[in-house]
Amino acid sequence: MKPEERKKLILASAKKLFSRNGYYQTQISDIIKDAGIARGTIYQYFANKEDVFVTLAEEYYSLWEESISLAAADLDLDMVNPVNYFRHRIKRTLFFFSQDKDLCNIALRVGLGLPGEMASVIKRFEERIIRLLIGDLKLGIDNGHVRQDLNVELTANLLTGALLSTAYHFYSRDAGKAKPLDINKTTEEITAVFAPGIFVKPYQPKGE
Repeated sequence: MKPEERKKLILASAKKLFSRNGYYQTQISDIIKDAGIARGTIYQYFANKEDVFVTLAEEYYSLWEESISLAAADLDLDMVNPVNYFRHRIKRTLFFFSQDKDLCNIALRVGLGLPGEMASVIKRFEERIIRLLIGDLKLGIDNGHVRQDLNVELTANLLTGALLSTAYHFYSRDAGKAKPLDINKTTEEITAVFAPGIFVKPYQPKGE
């Protein structure tokens, strides 16, 4: 097995165990056993359990940024309706969380309350989403689509909270018996809440 493949194997086992058992209840020995590797092998790639966790979280956040960037590349920003672009951001973020519920669970539930670098990496993800939304809102103001008097930092924080709370409720292991999330419907509901207070032109529900 190639080194990169072995590293992916270790991370896959860690992802499953962290999501199912939590950080503190998962031991290095559990990851080694699940991955079917020798004890010394894991230390060729990771310094300790914290290093494994941080690597998982960082890779997840990089995948999110890549997903958002690729999705934006498919849009003609000169032609797209500003509200539809807003919808697009919401939908892509919710869709991303739905694609790997174990990683979503790690990022939004397991990572809460952890110390040191692990807490920092979780916080950085939230900050990345906020920065992205602030950039979008400021661009909208510059182009005359978003209210000039909008508090962009407050709005970005509120919207980020809504997205993360929605993902937590429907995709974390604590979701329990929650009904499957209808991403299209939820996207429109979130848009209907935020768009009237953000955009200059009156909000119109999709399809009207």
